[in-house]
Amino acid sequence: MVGTLIRLRFAIQRHTPGWKRLLGLVLGIGAALLTWAATLIAPAGGDVLLLVLAGWLAGWLVGPVLSSGAAVLRPEYFALLPLERRRLGAGLLASVFVGVGAAVTAGGLLALVGHAIVVADGPAVVAAVAAALLGATLLLVLVVSLSRAVYAVLGAAMRTRLGVEVAAVQYGLLIATLFAGWLVVSPVVGATPVFLRDGFAAVPVAASVLGWAPSGWPVRAVEAAADGRWPAALGWLGMLAAAAAAALCVAAAVALLTPHVGDRTARRARRPLGSRVLTGSRVLPATPLGAVAGKELRAWWRDPWRSLEVRSAIWFGVFLAVFGVLAGMPRVTALSGVAVALMVALSGANLFGQDGTALWQLVVGQSPAAVRADIRGRQVGLVVSMGVPAVLLALVMALLTGTWALLPAALSAIVVVVLVGSGVAVVMSVVGVTPGVDPHRRVNATDAGENNLSIQVALWATLLLVSPTVVPAVLLVSDPGVGLAVLTATTAVVNGVAVAWLGGAVAIHRLTHHLPETFARLRYPGTGAGTTGGSGVLDRLSGHAEKEALTAAAGRR
Repeated sequence: MVGTLIRLRFAIQRHTPGWKRLLGLVLGIGAALLTWAATLIAPAGGDVLLLVLAGWLAGWLVGPVLSSGAAVLRPEYFALLPLERRRLGAGLLASVFVGVGAAVTAGGLLALVGHAIVVADGPAVVAAVAAALLGATLLLVLVVSLSRAVYAVLGAAMRTRLGVEVAAVQYGLLIATLFAGWLVVSPVVGATPVFLRDGFAAVPVAASVLGWAPSGWPVRAVEAAADGRWPAALGWLGMLAAAAAAALCVAAAVALLTPHVGDRTARRARRPLGSRVLTGSRVLPATPLGAVAGKELRAWWRDPWRSLEVRSAIWFGVFLAVFGVLAGMPRVTALSGVAVALMVALSGANLFGQDGTALWQLVVGQSPAAVRADIRGRQVGLVVSMGVPAVLLALVMALLTGTWALLPAALSAIVVVVLVGSGVAVVMSVVGVTPGVDPHRRVNATDAGENNLSIQVALWATLLLVSPTVVPAVLLVSDPGVGLAVLTATTAVVNGVAVAWLGGAVAIHRLTHHLPETFARLRYPGTGAGTTGGSGVLDRLSGHAEKEALTAAAGRR
């Protein structure tokens, strides 16, 4: 069965875009060569190898977020076959070891052999090389099996709160790195020559921490074998073997690697606090708008995917603040709440797609009032669900870092970004709607049908439309004052409310006149049934978004 799964995996990968396969191969070979070069050339080769191997481990753990390659063969594909579940899980795990990723990783980990040759003398070279070969093999098993288990946890994000939190941390770190990774990378690049020469001499605790991490055990084993300390070398290799075996058993035997049969998510022990607030007493008006707003707020609290969006936004803000502190720029922490607010447009750029095919309910009961209530209610849900965490995070960071002088500008920025983002989000949700999996059938963090084009348009449109508030906010940061703070806050409110109202009006008009076509794009993607046939800006944008969604779907298949 393993051979069949491997051939099936390769057959599917052959139909992925050629440039992606080539790019992955080039990057993998480049990383392996850099690992060897750093090990052989750097004076502090041991410390450098500790850091590089930790990077390989981290790369395999974060890989499921960056690429869908780990999901080429999903367990759900085999749910109806008469296969023993644990045997299937072991076969799926074994198929991951046969591929470009595992091959280039093995090439990089074999730099342990180079390290053994450098640090050992005389007869000890043979023992050190043997320890390096065994350590590289065990570490490869560990990183690949852990990566597969992590991807399975991400798949469970649609069914468990723990999975949601794990996925949210990774997504938040990824987004923060894309936006502000240079804050950390720039000092690191500047310190690279010193690190290659001295290693962790200035920070010995870092070497100790990395040495006790699983990725550092083979390095310690090689160095112990080179010094003739056989019990220590065998001890490090034994620990690595135990860790690899444990990870292998977890990845192959637990239910995370077996097909999930059924539509239910994990049952809650109690109703969410937010839901009890809404139902404990009448908070929202008994109107169509109040009904939609209540439904949206419950969805943002209860639906695992939307909860993932909110948590990812919060972790994005937290990691942005951490990057600022690490870079010696504590004023960056004032942007943590703004970062959460910026995710309003990105997270809400496909609200109808996140609901699966539920738009049929609006089609059946179509009326101008129903469409208007639906759009405005979704805006209310976005503003509350993202705006409240953004404000709270800004207050917490101001308390922790003492940047109270920047708080008025930060709160003004949060207000305008949240409101503008809600207007942009509903427009893109109608114009660039992308098919997603019905919420009760999701099994993976990529099942909500996100569209990269829509997200990019939403991001740049938000940054452009908040520009009237940027000038007074910058002046307020450089010269705090009560008058300027009032002017900034007023500008933010006017700017935000105007764009939110206008964006909602555009979405209402678009959905009112193209509701059947919008539903057709969700229910029958790729058939052309959702084409509006217009030549306006929104029609062209809609066509480009549909093409992007179909291309992305074909790549995932």
